[in-house]
Amino acid sequence: MTPSDSKPTMQLPKKSELKFDANESPFNSPMNRYPDATAATLRESWGRHERIPASCIYFCNGTEEAVDHVMRIYAPERTDSVVSVTPTRSVYKRRAEINRLVFREVELRPDNFELDAEALLDSVDNSTRLIFLCSPNNPTGNLLDSESIETILDLFEGMVVVDESYIDFIPQATLLRLLNKYKNLILLRSFSHAWSSAGARLASVVAHPEVIKKLERVGFTHPISSLVIAYAEELMERRLDIDKWSRQIIDERTKVVAALKDVPGCLEIYPSVTNFLLVRFDEVDSVYKYLKSQGIAVRPIHGVLRITIGLPGENSALVGALRRRVMPGNENKQDGLFEV
Repeated sequence: MTPSDSKPTMQLPKKSELKFDANESPFNSPMNRYPDATAATLRESWGRHERIPASCIYFCNGTEEAVDHVMRIYAPERTDSVVSVTPTRSVYKRRAEINRLVFREVELRPDNFELDAEALLDSVDNSTRLIFLCSPNNPTGNLLDSESIETILDLFEGMVVVDESYIDFIPQATLLRLLNKYKNLILLRSFSHAWSSAGARLASVVAHPEVIKKLERVGFTHPISSLVIAYAEELMERRLDIDKWSRQIIDERTKVVAALKDVPGCLEIYPSVTNFLLVRFDEVDSVYKYLKSQGIAVRPIHGVLRITIGLPGENSALVGALRRRVMPGNENKQDGLFEV
């Protein structure tokens, strides 16, 4: 074995790095050390990627943790209220209830799921500290109108949180450009969807540095693990892969929409800019139960189904099952969904 081939089990740190301050074990390097509490290198690398100053970024374990932290900071009293829209992610209501806050919902316009800024502002009162929006919205899949969001930012004195968990599928629509103008704007970003890393449970908050400082004070001492930090830093070097995956999902989404239009009983496919579709069927419960019996999982939501876009073969299996459901005798037929 040559010197270059040897791999010592532990490398002695420099004198300035000798650590006797955290009750860590000296064995099993590098996992014996606590992670960087500020995730400084990750902030820098992701900040360069998004053209955001590191001082405007805070990382945490998923957007639900971010929602909870924001509520603890800006709505600390049980008499405080939070306003959101419906339909949207259930996490805002759930965290408000856990924090014993008053929670109010305003319906999106039923014909197109657009944001009604006037109705939302009418629901605000002196107790309202936070407004939560999701754009692109889950489960409807559409972008909320940015001008309506700006109107809310102009007229609401509290903090406006815009959850951009799915924005990487349409990055040109991000509201990052508004951060310099509105100190009451907080953006949430997720690595679960376009970044294909739901198992890492990694999310970021992007906001004015003063907001980030408050999050650092209320957050955990070590908000994300060394493993997740190392994984995310490696992921930053794979931007071409991320872009390729997003393009493939968008391409598959277009194909699935076209295929679903030919499925008997499919009544409506709502426009989506995300990696999922909201689809209305004439017999939603029957469709859901049939797909479940075929080992295919979709999400039932108030009389519609939310369907995630998968790989080509997975999408073919889904549409094939929907076709077989209404075509008795074709149980053994293998559908070629995208055959030309």
